[in-house]
Amino acid sequence: MEKDYYKTLKVEKNASKKEIKNSYRVLSKKYHPDLNPDDEKAEEKFKEIANAYSVLSDDTKRLNYDNFGNENGNTTHNPFNHMNYEDIFSTFFNERNNNLKKKKGGDIRLKIELTLEEIFTGVNKTIKYKKRDKCNPCSGTGGETKVCDNCKGNGFLVFVQNTPMGRIQKNVKCNVCNGEKNIITKPCKKCDSSGTLVNETIFNFELPKGIMDSEMLKFNGKGNSVKNGVEGDLIVLIVEKTHDTFKRVGIDLHQRINFTYEDLVNGNDSVEVVTIDGKIRFKVKKGTQIGTILRIPKKGLKRGNNIGDMLLEVWLKIPENIIKKEKNEIN
Repeated sequence: MEKDYYKTLKVEKNASKKEIKNSYRVLSKKYHPDLNPDDEKAEEKFKEIANAYSVLSDDTKRLNYDNFGNENGNTTHNPFNHMNYEDIFSTFFNERNNNLKKKKGGDIRLKIELTLEEIFTGVNKTIKYKKRDKCNPCSGTGGETKVCDNCKGNGFLVFVQNTPMGRIQKNVKCNVCNGEKNIITKPCKKCDSSGTLVNETIFNFELPKGIMDSEMLKFNGKGNSVKNGVEGDLIVLIVEKTHDTFKRVGIDLHQRINFTYEDLVNGNDSVEVVTIDGKIRFKVKKGTQIGTILRIPKKGLKRGNNIGDMLLEVWLKIPENIIKKEKNEIN
């Protein structure tokens, strides 16, 4: 996570907007450069306070920060993360047709850590996270509304432009209702006309066998709601925990086994080995060399219709203490 913005503003994580604003006013005044001339530390502190307030005072940025540790809702900031193609064209050409596509709420990204055993068997997970839901009192509209007189409830205005190629019709977002088609006449007191409220949500889902580290699962409609739009998505990033015994290689499992010198020289028809789903016995041929990889079929991970193998790396077990007779036999 980035710097703790709540600590920077000296407020609790459940602080209200008013509490955050009041704390910001006090702290920004205390560290303001005009009141602390030639104090570089005060200036730096002032910038940190301003940055923290810019995140915690914005509902969407604060929600992303609470859920994923940064204001962008992702591990790496990408300025186009929350833009769709219509937004990019709008940036360059300053026009878009809002009648073609509904607004979509912001996606929520979460991380889940899994043990290798959970990945082997598949697992049912229940997670708890914060998200924006539609406000019940106003049904997500933001309050009592009326049809926009400027665009007649279309959400956009039609302009016809004469060009050397002929007449071109453009649909431009209504500047009065901002493309919403309706205008709020009486704001909802519960959500302050935003149409959404932050709630804690519990979500249960199944993770399939053999899921990969860094794999992402997308659950449509489980993200944030937005006024007069559709819900965003929940994106779950899988993080595989390091195992004490096994190392994953795709759907195969690798482990190093310490054999005795006698086993490697003379062979052994019944060597016990621990696998991900229990102990087995297998045969080691005489003259097996250190560093050899022995493959035991279908003792790895399952993914779809495929089953991986167990890869055993042969290693020599050197005794720490030996008796005089054993030393003489070696010599």
